[in-house]
Amino acid sequence: MRLSLTASLLFFVAACGGGAPQGGPGRGTESPRPPRRLLVIGWDGADFDEIDRLAREGGMENLTALAKRGVEARLASTVIPISSAAWPAAVTGRGPGETGVFSFFEPVPGSYDVRLISSRSNHAAPIWRLLTARGIPSLVFGVPITYPPEPILGTMVSGMLSPFDAVYTWPPELTETLRRRGFEPDLDTWVEARPVGWEDVDRQLRIKEEVLLELLEREDWAFAMVVFKSLDVMSHLSYGVDFHAQMGPLYERLDAILGTLVAKVGPGTDVIVLSDHGFHVYGAGMNLTAWLEAEGFSVPKEHRKRFTIREDEPLGRRERLEIRKLRDGLDWSKTRAFATRSEGNFGSIRLNVAGREPSGCVAPEERGALLDEIEARLRSFRDPGGVGVVTNVWRSESLYPGPFAETLPDLLFETVPECQVFSDPDEERIAGNYGLGVPDHRRSGIFLAAGPSFRAIDGRGDVEIRDLAPTVLFLLDQSVPEGMSGEALARFTNLERAVRFVPDEEDPLLDASREMGAAPFTEEELRVLEQRLQGLGYGR
Repeated sequence: MRLSLTASLLFFVAACGGGAPQGGPGRGTESPRPPRRLLVIGWDGADFDEIDRLAREGGMENLTALAKRGVEARLASTVIPISSAAWPAAVTGRGPGETGVFSFFEPVPGSYDVRLISSRSNHAAPIWRLLTARGIPSLVFGVPITYPPEPILGTMVSGMLSPFDAVYTWPPELTETLRRRGFEPDLDTWVEARPVGWEDVDRQLRIKEEVLLELLEREDWAFAMVVFKSLDVMSHLSYGVDFHAQMGPLYERLDAILGTLVAKVGPGTDVIVLSDHGFHVYGAGMNLTAWLEAEGFSVPKEHRKRFTIREDEPLGRRERLEIRKLRDGLDWSKTRAFATRSEGNFGSIRLNVAGREPSGCVAPEERGALLDEIEARLRSFRDPGGVGVVTNVWRSESLYPGPFAETLPDLLFETVPECQVFSDPDEERIAGNYGLGVPDHRRSGIFLAAGPSFRAIDGRGDVEIRDLAPTVLFLLDQSVPEGMSGEALARFTNLERAVRFVPDEEDPLLDASREMGAAPFTEEELRVLEQRLQGLGYGR
């Protein structure tokens, strides 16, 4: 639903108390300002194995100190563990079936083609939108899948998938300020074809640290969230080298920045450090496309075209072309199931259902039986050494229910820890060992938290990626929407208050914020909106 500019302005007037009722369900007991500040720091791709190894050698002093005075836990990412699904889940407290975001690409309606996602692909309200609706200012910097940026009470600098030549900040004029300082919003090459090396990483970390220290020094935020992408980017580029030797110095550099940021916000601020997934060097692989064809679920065209994709293409375009290459080679009149996104040791499969897919050949009433058959054959699959490969299988409609479950793959699965899942129509082998290890994601990430609100707890617990958003709201003394499927981690805190909940349908500001997220604002609407909001005291 497109929200009119007038409705948008009314929403923000309500957020700053300009005429909207202040009571109402979920509002009457809210704190006008949180009892203390909260800083969330994301290390995209950080893994406890690397952190523990460096800590044993005397490194990672700041992260270790944080853990000693607070809590740490293993974080379970989304299935599959990928930034495009995990970060929206973290900031909304909801799974892919509720956000509508599973991969870096989303289906183009009426075709087998896909398109790159954006912040508009996320149909659930992120933390900062809820806080804006409640009059609480935020600083959001570098969080993936936040481009194009949205007007919030505070400051937003979009992260991964932001075009360099676009306006990627709120307020808009901040973009040019950052551009003059040499800042680049995305370290990865999804939208810009360019080489990325250690000098680029170091330069961008230095600029980002300087800018963050300036923004954190201001008094116009109660919640701040910043994500560093460098670990993920450089881990993927560490093929064929000593992974530990290559990545260790970057972990230490981020640890030093952590110490600087924690010192800046002071001891009265709660701090959370988390990753969206971990990393692992895989020694073997399973080609899902080859397996589906060997089992007769996917049927290639009789004369499948082979073509080469240029390596100098931006990553977003290259991956889209790879998906097209895979799907253009299938005979859709006979293909019952096809490979969708894989990452680390997780894969996904979608059925070619009649009435849902353009050339679907699977009757809707046959879906259950076909999924049973695919699951049985996955569980019985053995590698060349006779070892079982698949360890877990899920139906996405059960794992990630929600209004967008139909846009997800139908079946998700996990393989043994050493086996990466990939899809390559040009590779005939189904499974085997690699000559060199391949760095890729794994589901286990990190979570650490310390500050006045947190207890010091020995040992390492377990949390889920969706737990971040409800935990943030709880720490800021705000009610949690009942629709969030994550848990508010009150058990880690010394706070005596109970978690307060508000039904989604009874919170009018939550409804308004949801409509804001679905609104595809034009450039002119944003310009007018910016001027009006400045008149209300925002964006200065």
